Amino acid sequence: MTTERRRRVGLVGCGEVAGYGHLPVLLGAERLDLVGVCDVSTDRLAAAPVPARVARCTSLEEMPDLDALVVTSPAGVHAENVGWAARRGVPVLCEKPIAVDAATSLAMVEQMEAAGVPLWIAFTYRYSPVARRIRELVATGAVGEVRALRMVFLWDLHGAFQDRVARTGVNQRRVGRMREGGPLVDCGVHQIDLARWWLDSDLQVDHATGLWFDEIDGVDAPEHVTTHLSGGGARVLVDISFAYGHRSPSRLPTFTYEVIGTDGVIRYRREERDFVLIDGDGRHELGWAHEKSFEGMYADLAAALHGEEHALPTGRDGLAATRLALDATSRAVAAR
Repeated sequence: MTTERRRRVGLVGCGEVAGYGHLPVLLGAERLDLVGVCDVSTDRLAAAPVPARVARCTSLEEMPDLDALVVTSPAGVHAENVGWAARRGVPVLCEKPIAVDAATSLAMVEQMEAAGVPLWIAFTYRYSPVARRIRELVATGAVGEVRALRMVFLWDLHGAFQDRVARTGVNQRRVGRMREGGPLVDCGVHQIDLARWWLDSDLQVDHATGLWFDEIDGVDAPEHVTTHLSGGGARVLVDISFAYGHRSPSRLPTFTYEVIGTDGVIRYRREERDFVLIDGDGRHELGWAHEKSFEGMYADLAAALHGEEHALPTGRDGLAATRLALDATSRAVAAR
């Protein structure tokens, strides 16, 4: 009996998302073997929650041989990390946004395509049972023809302060993600990608407005963006904030999806743990779940690396969502 070889995976960028999402799931994956982590910060590298058998590298040049590279570094250096993989023929799973501008995003996609190796985007929202059920319901006509999507994520990105109770210090993670493009580029690409996926259609930006709360050096993007898009016969509202109560010691996030069709409505409310379909037969409970799934994504990565069927979002998907987010953000800035 032949034993299936586990695929060797490395990760670059040992920040917060890697720590709470990627690394724990990678370490528990049945068909993947995390063999190396990399970060330019020796402090972050030392703090990475990985066992001693995993190589800790300050440069990708120190990485062991890989079957795939997971890129969770800041968006501004994604291109450098992806370029390293392209030159070595290593497939990449890259965190969103693919890059902080459209030209770099396109260049990354074309570089990987020219190298003949896959570039996948870590749109973890697609792997939630919620997102998959909505896609299935839309495809089977459960709400008739979809006329509108309303997608709202209002939160404070852990607040303006390093210590939100004492109101001291600056939350540098929030500042960093504003510098990477603001809420729509950094986070709202998830909602834009879901809208494209559920509607099975490209989208266009029709309108966008923004709200500004703080002056952040080097940042033009608003901290709250509302944009209207259209495609696939539907109107799409994405409303997203990094400043929803950001100066309060308490948190009050709002996360919702609404799919409004000619014959019914699908509604998901994360905080209320509510996921329902309302149609001609009444109300149907659909079974609440979290809005993202790293486990599902890494199961698909394992399938892809073993030559099996998978549904990982492509670099082109990441490019499309990023372009739309950048376009809407630019319109909001221009209308300020």
